[in-house]
Amino acid sequence: MSGRTTATEAKLRRGERLWGDLPDLGPAVTPAPKRMRPISFKPLVKNSLRGFATVELPIGLKISDIPVLVSNGKAWAALPSKPVVDKDGQHKRDVNGKPQYGTLFEWAYRDLSDRFSQTVIALVRAEHPAALDDVP
Repeated sequence: MSGRTTATEAKLRRGERLWGDLPDLGPAVTPAPKRMRPISFKPLVKNSLRGFATVELPIGLKISDIPVLVSNGKAWAALPSKPVVDKDGQHKRDVNGKPQYGTLFEWAYRDLSDRFSQTVIALVRAEHPAALDDVP
């Protein structure tokens, strides 16, 4: 996400309209005509990973394999990525031996990325409360 500019409020609102509002998690249920919708969540606990979510945006775009992660008491979601492979087709590793991943998609603004992450985490918590039990 480095090197990105900050979104103006108008640009941020335009981007957010693509997936809609945060779900209402309060006692009263208010229908939202357009919002991101949860499709599935596959739990997989490995290091900071807690599983993979699939969501559908109001424009009909389904995003699969969204990693849901936790670290230092915080939870976040990222857009899917792909393994970086070397010339021999092996998964490339960084200097610390960790596997490298490349971006497939990225948000134009950090604010959009953060709000997408917050929305996915809210959806996962609403549908699968135990998945993020270790994060307040």
